[in-house]
Amino acid sequence: MKTQYIELIKYLSIYNNDWLSSQDLADKYGVSKRTIKAYISEINNIHQGLITSSNKGYKVDTDKINTFLTNEKKAIPQTQSERIAYILKKLVHTNESIHIYDLSEALFISDSTLRLDLKSIKEKLAKNNLELQLIKEHIGLQGKEKDKRKLMSSILYEEANGSFIDIDKIKGFYKELDIDYIRKVVVETFSAHHFFTNDYYLTNVIIHITIALDRMKHDFQFLNKTVNYNVDNTAYLIAKEIAFKLESHFHVQYPEEEIADLAILISCNGTNVNFTQIEVSDLENIAGKDCIDLVSEIAIDLDKYYYISIADSDFITRFTLHIKNLLMRIKNHHSTKNPLTNTIKRECPLIYDCAVHASHVIKEKTGYIISDDEIAYLAFHLGYAIELQRQSNVKISCTVLFPLYYNMNVQIINKLQQYFGDDISIHSIVTDECDLNHATSDFIISSAQLHKIPEVPYVVITPFFIESDREKVSDKIFELKEQKKKNQFKTHLKSFLDERHFYNSTALSEKEDVLRFICHIMNQDGYTDEDFLDKIMEREAMSSTAFGHVAIPHAIKMESHKTGMFIYLNPNGIQWDTSTVKIVLLLTVSGEDRKIFRDVFDAFATILTDDKNVNLLSSMHSLDDFINKLITCWE
Repeated sequence: MKTQYIELIKYLSIYNNDWLSSQDLADKYGVSKRTIKAYISEINNIHQGLITSSNKGYKVDTDKINTFLTNEKKAIPQTQSERIAYILKKLVHTNESIHIYDLSEALFISDSTLRLDLKSIKEKLAKNNLELQLIKEHIGLQGKEKDKRKLMSSILYEEANGSFIDIDKIKGFYKELDIDYIRKVVVETFSAHHFFTNDYYLTNVIIHITIALDRMKHDFQFLNKTVNYNVDNTAYLIAKEIAFKLESHFHVQYPEEEIADLAILISCNGTNVNFTQIEVSDLENIAGKDCIDLVSEIAIDLDKYYYISIADSDFITRFTLHIKNLLMRIKNHHSTKNPLTNTIKRECPLIYDCAVHASHVIKEKTGYIISDDEIAYLAFHLGYAIELQRQSNVKISCTVLFPLYYNMNVQIINKLQQYFGDDISIHSIVTDECDLNHATSDFIISSAQLHKIPEVPYVVITPFFIESDREKVSDKIFELKEQKKKNQFKTHLKSFLDERHFYNSTALSEKEDVLRFICHIMNQDGYTDEDFLDKIMEREAMSSTAFGHVAIPHAIKMESHKTGMFIYLNPNGIQWDTSTVKIVLLLTVSGEDRKIFRDVFDAFATILTDDKNVNLLSSMHSLDDFINKLITCWE
């Protein structure tokens, strides 16, 4: 509920059983009688019967006011983040200055605590191109209306605390607006114009419209007449239709600037092209040659540094359309929040790292700096390609034992190829168990019970290869692939780890100090050039390499003299931007060992996303103990 409504209710509650006229209330708050009536009407829409009216004026319902005040007291912000959000909302919703005493009283905090909160608020506002003004114990907000709306959107996402923002969350934030109707209008209009989007972008559009309506209803106009809008015609028609429907329902008037801004947002967050019905050859006409060339550059770079080959036509189509919309958003200064950014960074650091690399290519070719949220959206797409490749890269060799019986052995081989062609390579087909003595494959698939247990893993199936047989083979392939990855990881570890590059110390607790210390040693030992620290900081500037309580700093381009790793442990924690890390694994990778980087990074990410493993490993005091415990954690 809006602050002015709460203040009005509390004022009426002071007089309890006394009637106060609309004129008395209008004089008290410096507004018109009509505005007071509008306030009370909206209050009663939210809390039915809370304020009663008669020809004598207004008063609160005695029974209902006690419940309301109790609930309101529970809603008083308790933590600093809650207080900051509360203060920011108050600042955004008024053009008047706010007295510091009134704020501290409303929040039940001391003047000194409030001033500490204001310091954090000032920093937050600066990041949103807004300014906190403090003049004679009064604070106010200075900045453009568009930036204030972006701030409200970021507050909403922050209060969602990293989870997907559904309609109920938006309703809780804007109780006075009919969010269901807004969503219905948007979805129906998109459908009527065959406009395609996803749930994340749809939510962004709904949030944008909700904030715009709230601002317009309270006379905060978005005036940007100096901008020369270059709006896609389909998006403009959709925006115009949405605006027309919302105007009559919410009793607002959509100015041309608001419609144009909505049209740009729509064009940046979807397409009228159905990607399932277009060919890769059609993409240049849809996305433009520059976009196609950029996607090609990203693909070349990912193949060069991560050994990720992007060849799937469906992926290329979706990714190209995403890059097209990403560039449009950046050009039009439209930011898109991603509720899963922190989750992706923490749970899928390799995929996120590939996305950071893609964003570096975009920056090099266009000059645009990509935000963490947009990098996470890139990760959505790249994760699909990486998972496809991850599964196909490691093939398991097998020997098939199938006694001759008509052509049933041919049928079973065909089924194995059909279901597991991307996962296995059949080295040999034998008809007698004695022949298994000469088999050199990773495992055996037998359609007959074995009289002697072979030395390699095996699976016994029926001659008919039924569903349960398929599951048995699938489980064994997964198990062997994981074991193969673990064995490769152990081999890689032994090849580039050095006792000199292991430290467990609480002496350094700041990111820059730790990196400077590590880079100096790696340079002295001939692993890197003298400017390696600059390359490390360039990558950190794009997006922090910390995930959870671990950081894996590395250069964007893998061009070190030698491949190696420096392990720095501090069980007390190292301040790493907004994270606190206990394990730092700095990687240096030479060009010929680039594939090792991906495999090692992926393995460490698998192990170190578990905080129990991090706490255990950060307490190790020797390299051998660290390696042994690391391998144990994976097994």
